[in-house]
Amino acid sequence: MAMACVLLTPPGQSPDERNHLARVVQISQGGFVGLKNGAKEAGGYLPANFPTEAEMLNSLRFNPKAKVPMPELLALSQRHWSRERSWTSFGNTVIYAPIAYLPGAATSFVARHGRATIIQTSYAVRTVNALCTVLLCTLGIAIARRGTLYLGVISSLPMVMALGASCSQDGVIIGLSVLTAALLTRLDERKLGSTHLWVVIAILFSVLTVSKPPLLLCSLIPLGFARPARAWLGALPLISSIAAFLCWQKFGLDPAKIVFRDGSGVSDSGQVHWVLTHPQLLPALAYHTLRQNIGHNIHEFLGVLGWLDTLFPSWFYNLIAGVIGAALAFSGYPAIRERELRQARPVVALTVISMALATGGVFFSIYVIWTPVGAPVIDGVQGRYFLPIAPFLALVFPKLAVACRVSSSLRVHQMAMLALGLFLALDMVTLTCVLASRYWLA
Repeated sequence: MAMACVLLTPPGQSPDERNHLARVVQISQGGFVGLKNGAKEAGGYLPANFPTEAEMLNSLRFNPKAKVPMPELLALSQRHWSRERSWTSFGNTVIYAPIAYLPGAATSFVARHGRATIIQTSYAVRTVNALCTVLLCTLGIAIARRGTLYLGVISSLPMVMALGASCSQDGVIIGLSVLTAALLTRLDERKLGSTHLWVVIAILFSVLTVSKPPLLLCSLIPLGFARPARAWLGALPLISSIAAFLCWQKFGLDPAKIVFRDGSGVSDSGQVHWVLTHPQLLPALAYHTLRQNIGHNIHEFLGVLGWLDTLFPSWFYNLIAGVIGAALAFSGYPAIRERELRQARPVVALTVISMALATGGVFFSIYVIWTPVGAPVIDGVQGRYFLPIAPFLALVFPKLAVACRVSSSLRVHQMAMLALGLFLALDMVTLTCVLASRYWLA
């Protein structure tokens, strides 16, 4: 699935992929912190012939009937990296922390110094990001002790694979979320874990927080594992995440942050002031936003490819929803029969509350940075923003009775693996056919 996305998605046809590639190249040059060019532009100095947004096959965007213009693709594929540098604007990605971009940045450095073309470099970055996403998700699934089947289904969503197989950092972040959630599933009331494990969990939460700030709220979950004798361990992820967020806010975000959609009524401070002075209107804001966008957000969470202009057949969305529902039911069923396998109530409560707060944090952040002040509906929220939050739901499920098996019964385990294998095969074939027909087949 990942390689199908790498090879069949034309250059620049993932959300903001050109700007993500610009951030990758900037980091590979040592520019970990972005620059401002006046009040309306932020970015950095990149090779002078770095493609503009329009040069990345712009005719394909938001035009589902358009096919790849081969003359434009061939001309773009022959462009090598220039040694001269000039100012390049990419304000919406320059504010991101460099950590999740590092695999792509290292790949870009090697490719550029190996005389690869710009497009060859972008495909190399895509490939490495895809492999990192798959490996992180696989490692998480392998070590998880709760919700393993659920994590397997979430990791195989078309949207996860498409994001992983782009120049974006999103796939790596989702993989890190799966790994972090999996490490937490290995803890329980009787096994608090070593100090070294908690340090690793704290580092992972810090990386997630500086990469996607709403994930800071998920660092509340480990507080449910805190015990009086070692209470500081449960608080360590939250403390380190707050420290990492404040550090990046001061030294990385503030120097490069600009107002998005300038002139359209957007104001970060103005929106925060409006929220604080009109709390009675927030329930109506949430209701109208969900009523207008919930269907789109669900589809985008499962898989809407390209520039959110490439849909799967409706039956496929119904199938994925059914598979997720089946995975939830299958993973939760042992808790009915075996009480000793259940997750501790404080952990379940904190997990649900933290995920709800993180979800609200996504809406709030988009309301502040992207939506006109006082608007009755939050604009710009996409379902893919919630994918890094979803893996933490694995913590509410009962513990696996037998390690590395989704059921204590070997026959049931084998049947579940067969069903998952069939779903993955259909998932891969459908994804490949949709991308091929969207971009390449007349």
